[in-house]
Amino acid sequence: MPSFVTQPDTKAIGNAIVTYLTGLAYGSGTVQLAQLEEIKDVTDLVANGACIEVYGNKDGSERRGFGGRIWDSQTWFLLSLVSLDKPAQAATIYDVRDAIVQAFQPHATLGDQVLNVFHAQLVENSMRFLKVFRNSQWLRGHLAELETRQEWTVPIPPGVTA
Repeated sequence: MPSFVTQPDTKAIGNAIVTYLTGLAYGSGTVQLAQLEEIKDVTDLVANGACIEVYGNKDGSERRGFGGRIWDSQTWFLLSLVSLDKPAQAATIYDVRDAIVQAFQPHATLGDQVLNVFHAQLVENSMRFLKVFRNSQWLRGHLAELETRQEWTVPIPPGVTA
């Protein structure tokens, strides 16, 4: 378990997820852009490959035992987008999905990029393929949900108070 971290760092976790996705290789391509929150204009990006947006989803914080240990858990949406212009382009979404699974499932701590993350895993049965309307065009999408848990300790003093 991580120790001596005295505050949560949720944005750092989101940025670590983006780092995992930046330049991710899939099939015969690589992710053009991965970004925390919405990408304003995806038109040129999906014309040349895939892009991925990362969004915070569910959030929680729980005291864990004595000594001021806190576990914060979040889930994150990973929204992959590709062009629907040609069937072959649309079909790359399956390669992107496989690359995401391969990138995240073997690494329970996001590769120790964030000191206090002790768990990261794709949520079972959370992934789905869909069509997304963005920038006046329909795109092929894949939505995955990633759960992360971070531990931090309330500074002493004051510690957890009554």
